[in-house]
Amino acid sequence: MPEGAAVGVLVCVLVIGAVVGTLIGAVFLCAAVALYNKLAGGASSPDSVPQPTLGKAMWIILAISLGQLIAGSLLGLCTDVGPTAPRVRGLGVDGIAELISFPVSFLIIVGILSAKLPTTFGRAIVVALCYMFIVLLVVGVLVGVAVLVFGVALEGA
Repeated sequence: MPEGAAVGVLVCVLVIGAVVGTLIGAVFLCAAVALYNKLAGGASSPDSVPQPTLGKAMWIILAISLGQLIAGSLLGLCTDVGPTAPRVRGLGVDGIAELISFPVSFLIIVGILSAKLPTTFGRAIVVALCYMFIVLLVVGVLVGVAVLVFGVALEGA
């Protein structure tokens, strides 16, 4: 395969992956807002958060992803995390960068949610926690199913 064709295939795969990932994240965001509204007393409650449309949720997730990409890149530059940095100096800076990146990432999610939904900062924190709960729940179910399927497949072999 010529080099130009390989780059073209890579770009197409990345664009399709970004669209599918954004769509999945948008579905999770809509579910998180619905869960928050259920906890807050219903969609008509004065404490409720406006339910975004799927298209708006996709834009919100895309903005969150771009914000996290920029923050992660800047954090990587500031902590000099690279493929050889921890081995060369033996400092384990990649662990420190991960510890720093979680609250920064969470604040990016909350900030964008509070601006784009629109809602208060406190409600956006709870929506972000609901979002993370739903993502962890779905990932846990998928991992459990994969372990079960592969366990049964290996048992029969």
